[in-house]
Amino acid sequence: MQEWGEIPGPPLCHLWFQVAWVKWMDSSASFTMMPDISYCDIIVPTMDTVQMSYLLDMLLTNHKPVLCIGPTGTGKTLTISNKLLKNLPLEYVSHFLTFSARTSANQTQDLIDSKLDKRQAPSFLPGRKGVFGPPLGRNFIFFIDDLNMPALETYGAQPPIELLRQWMDHGGWYDRKIIGRNVITPRLTRHFNYLSFAEMDGVSKKRIFSTILGSWMDGFLGEKSYWEPVSGAPNIAHFTDPLVEATIKVYSTITSQLLPTPAKSHYTFNLRDLSKVFQGMLMADPAKVEDEVQLLRLWYHENCRVFRDRLVNEEDRSWFDKLLESYMEQWEVAFEEVCPFQPILYGDFMSPGSDVKSYELITSEKKMMQVIEEYMEDYNQINTAKLRLVLFMDAMSHICRISRTLRQALGNALLLGVGGSGRSSLTRLASHMAEYECFQIELSKNYGMTEWRDDVKKVLLKAGLHSLPITFLFSDTQIKNESFLEDINNVLNSGDIPNLYTLDEQDQIVNTMRPYIQEQGLQPTKANLMAAYTRHIRSNIHVVLCMRPRSPSPIGEAFRARLRQFPSLVNCCTIDWFNEWPAEALESVATTFLNEIPELEASSKIQVCVYIHQSVAKKCVEYLAELARHNYVTPKSYLELLNIFSILIGQKKQELKTAKNRMKSGLDKVAQGPALSLVPITSYFLSLPLTPQLLRTSEDVAKMQEELEVVRPLLEEAAKDTTLTMEQIKMDTTIAEETRNSVQAEEIKANEKARKAQAIADDAQKDLDEALPALDAALASLRNLNKNDVTEVRAMQRPPPGVKLVIEAVCIMKGIKPKKVPGEKPGTKVDDYWEPGKGLLQDPGRFLENLFKFDKVSRPAT
Repeated sequence: MQEWGEIPGPPLCHLWFQVAWVKWMDSSASFTMMPDISYCDIIVPTMDTVQMSYLLDMLLTNHKPVLCIGPTGTGKTLTISNKLLKNLPLEYVSHFLTFSARTSANQTQDLIDSKLDKRQAPSFLPGRKGVFGPPLGRNFIFFIDDLNMPALETYGAQPPIELLRQWMDHGGWYDRKIIGRNVITPRLTRHFNYLSFAEMDGVSKKRIFSTILGSWMDGFLGEKSYWEPVSGAPNIAHFTDPLVEATIKVYSTITSQLLPTPAKSHYTFNLRDLSKVFQGMLMADPAKVEDEVQLLRLWYHENCRVFRDRLVNEEDRSWFDKLLESYMEQWEVAFEEVCPFQPILYGDFMSPGSDVKSYELITSEKKMMQVIEEYMEDYNQINTAKLRLVLFMDAMSHICRISRTLRQALGNALLLGVGGSGRSSLTRLASHMAEYECFQIELSKNYGMTEWRDDVKKVLLKAGLHSLPITFLFSDTQIKNESFLEDINNVLNSGDIPNLYTLDEQDQIVNTMRPYIQEQGLQPTKANLMAAYTRHIRSNIHVVLCMRPRSPSPIGEAFRARLRQFPSLVNCCTIDWFNEWPAEALESVATTFLNEIPELEASSKIQVCVYIHQSVAKKCVEYLAELARHNYVTPKSYLELLNIFSILIGQKKQELKTAKNRMKSGLDKVAQGPALSLVPITSYFLSLPLTPQLLRTSEDVAKMQEELEVVRPLLEEAAKDTTLTMEQIKMDTTIAEETRNSVQAEEIKANEKARKAQAIADDAQKDLDEALPALDAALASLRNLNKNDVTEVRAMQRPPPGVKLVIEAVCIMKGIKPKKVPGEKPGTKVDDYWEPGKGLLQDPGRFLENLFKFDKVSRPAT
C-alpha cells in the first residue's frame, strides 16, 4: 500500500513523502556466511530478531527501559548483546550483569556503583555530595540477564529487584556506608516497555539451521575450511531441508514427551540443545560424507550426544532410538544400515600428532583402545599424579563424549554419576588428548572465598589474556560455599564474574585487548574491550562439572535445588549420564586387578567378583521394594571389594610363608640335634613294613645312627662346656646388673646437672635477648660519632651525668681503674672515672677505632 501527500508550506515550496508497507526482512542486510566465523558467533537474521532489534534501538535511544521476556533459548541475550555492542551510537556505553539465585542487593549496588564516576555537585545544590553517574556526554545501559533468578526473602520480596525499583522510582540510591533508607516497594515492571520474545516458530528455526547446514554442505562453513578450501558435499545437498525439518521434529517430540521429574530433574531442553546437534555435525568434513547413509549416521550420532547421553535408563534410551529410526524410515533407509554396530562414536583423536585433526567415525574398538592407552602413557610420563584406568568400552565411550564437548566452541559438560565412576579421571585424560591444561582447585581446611576467587581469576586470565585452552574441572564435593556455584554459573552464562579484577588487572585486560578490537574495526571503548576479553574466555575455557544426582538422597535434593538456582548448569552444558558399570566393565576391572597378584589363578575369581557385585545390586532393589530404604552399590564399592581381596590375599600369603619358614627351620634343627632324639624315629621306621622307599629310609637312618655314635663323646664334652659357660654368664650378669644400677644413678645426677645448666642457659639467653637491642642501638650511635664529638667531650670541665656514665662504662670495659676522690659526706671516698677516662680521649681517632674493634663476645664476667 502506498500513499502520496503534500505538506503545507510557503508558496511554491512543496515536500512530498511516501508511506508504504515494507517487510521486515527487506530492511535487513542480506546474510553472508563468513568462512572463518565461529559457530557460537553465527547470527542468522529472522523476522523476529529484526523486529526486536529495531524496537530495541527505538526504545533505548529514547531513554526508555526495556524488559525482554520469553522462554529459554529464544535468542534474547544474543539479540540484545549484538545490539548493545555493535549497533548503538558511541555515546551509549553498555554494562552486563547476570542474576542468580544467590545474587544480593548489596552485590548489585556495588557492581553498578563501580561502573559510575563521581560527579561535581551542581552549584545550585551545594548540599549534595557524592553524586555518581556516567562520564559527561555518555549514557550507560545496564543489561541484566536472568532478572527473575534472585531468591525470595522471608516476606516474598527479591532484594536485588527491590533495589532496581528504588533506582527507577527515585533515580538513584544512597551510599550504604553513609546512610541507610527503607527500600521502596512499588512494582518495578511499570517502568518498562515490554518486548516479548516468543518461542521461535518452525519457519524461523528452519531458516536459521537450513542456512547453517547448507553452508556446511557447500564447503563454506566448518572447522576444516579455516585452513583450506573444502569441496563440500554436493551429493547430499538435497538433504538439507528434510534433515533440518526432521531434527526440529525430534526436538519438539523430546520436549513434549521427556518431561522433568524428581528423578530426572535435568530433563529440561531448549533451543541451545537443538543448535548443538548442528554444531556437532559441522565438526565433520563434509567432503568425507559421501552418501545419505553416512550423513544419517553422523546425524544420529550428534542427536545421541545431545539428547540420548542424558537419559537415565534403558527404557528412555530405547524410546529415543525408535524415534530416530522412525524418521530414517521416511528416507527408506534401514536403521541397521545406518548403525551396523553400537555404540556409534566419532572422534578427532585417532591420529595423534596430526596438525589437522579430522572428526571421523571410529570403526575399530581395538585401535581406539591402543590410541587412548598411548595418550594415557604419555600423560603419566608428564604428570606426577598417574592415571590408572581400565579401558573398557563404556569408559572409552565417555572419553569420546567428553572430547567432543571440549573441542566445541562454548563446550561445557555436566557429568552426572555416582562416586567412583571415573568422571574426573576421564576428564583429565580427555583434556590431555585435546592438548588442554586441566585445572582443579585444591581444597584445604582454610580454603574460602578469597582463595576461590584467586584460583578462578588465575584461570580466567590465562584463558582471556593468553588464549590458553583450559579445562576447569569442578566437583560437587568441592562446594564449600554455594557462592562457588554462583561464580560457575556466571562463567558459563557470560564468561565474567562481577567485581573480580583489580584496577591494575583491568588496565592489563584493556591494553591486551585493544589490538584485537582495532583489527575488527570497532571503537576501543571499555565495553568493547571487556566484551572481547569475555569472548576470549568463553572460547578458551571449558567447564566440566561432576555431580551426583541420586534423587532420594540428600545429595539428590541438593542437586535439584542447584539446578533451579543456577540454570546455566543445564542450559549451557552438554550432559553425560554415567550409568552403572555393565558386566563387561566389571570383568575388565577385575581382570586388571587380579592379574597383578602373583601366583593367582584369576580366571575363576573374576566371575565370582562380578557375581558378588551384581547380586548385591539386585538385593538393593529388593531391599528398596520391601523396606522402602535405599542402599547404593557404586563402582567405588566394587573397587573397594577388589582392593580388600588383594590385601587379604597378600596377608594370607605372608602368613603361609611365615608358617612354611618356621616349619623348615624346625626340621633343620631336628636334623642337627642330639642322637637320642632320633632313636624313636629309627625304631618307628624299622617297625614299618619294608617297602623299597622305607628300605632306603631305614638305611639312611642306620647310617646316621653310626655317625651319631662316633660324635657322642664330643657332644657330651660340649654339654659340659656349655654348663660351665652358663655359670660364668650368670656371674657376669650379676656384675653387669650392679654396673647398670650405678650407671643409672650417675645418669640421674648428670640429668639434674644438665637441667640446672639449661635453666642457667635459658636465663642467660633471656638476658642476652634483652641486651642485644641495647647493643644494636649503641653500635648505631657509635657509628654516628666523629672525632669532633670526642674532642668536644674531652674539653668539658664539668661534664653532665650522662657523659660521665658513658666514660665510666668505657673505663670498665677497658679495665682502667678509677681515681679515688672525696665524696659528698666528709671522710668518704668515691670512684671517679672522669680523670682517667680523659686519657682515653687524647687521640679521638684511636679511641673510636678501639671502640669499633672492641671484642663484645668473649668478655669475662665483671
